[in-house]
Amino acid sequence: MTVRRDTRVALLKAGVELFLEGGYDFVGTNAILERAEAPRGSFYHHFKDKLDFAIATAQYYYDQHLPMLDRMLTAEGLPPLQRLRRYFEALRNYYREHKWTGGCLLGMLSQELPDREGTARAALATIFGRWRHRLADCLREAQANGELPLDVDLEELAAFLIDGWEGALLTMKVSRSGASLDRFIGVCFDQLLHDRS
Repeated sequence: MTVRRDTRVALLKAGVELFLEGGYDFVGTNAILERAEAPRGSFYHHFKDKLDFAIATAQYYYDQHLPMLDRMLTAEGLPPLQRLRRYFEALRNYYREHKWTGGCLLGMLSQELPDREGTARAALATIFGRWRHRLADCLREAQANGELPLDVDLEELAAFLIDGWEGALLTMKVSRSGASLDRFIGVCFDQLLHDRS
């Protein structure tokens, strides 16, 4: 049982790496097996098809991100908006270390999969929804502390932050610089969300 689980995880890790490097359409099952150093036949033992694998890879990617997300958004001793800013700054620093390459797997798969497959669209929407709810929880705390007006729709604001971040990542990949990420952080937290109390 352990061997099978390890093989599945190895395949998912390989999928994250390869999809970020080349996109869904340009990655075949042979490349995934080779990167994972997994035996032939193991791919279809764990996944129905490549689309099923991509959805599982997106969920794995989010699950791996979740501990950092929760840790940063619930850090004690910092106001909520400062926690949120530090979260996006930590992501920016990650991309700096990787020379402004890669991007967000959720965003990349969202560009390739939804137009052809409703299952993928629903799965990605669910994952984005979970991310959005966690940001909204932090914003809700900021609102309760008086950092945000009471009439702000927090789910919409959280969605706007994710939309803006995903767009900034696309520009980062084109420019191979962090200017768009710095702009996102600066506009959001120095102009839109700074504490007005």
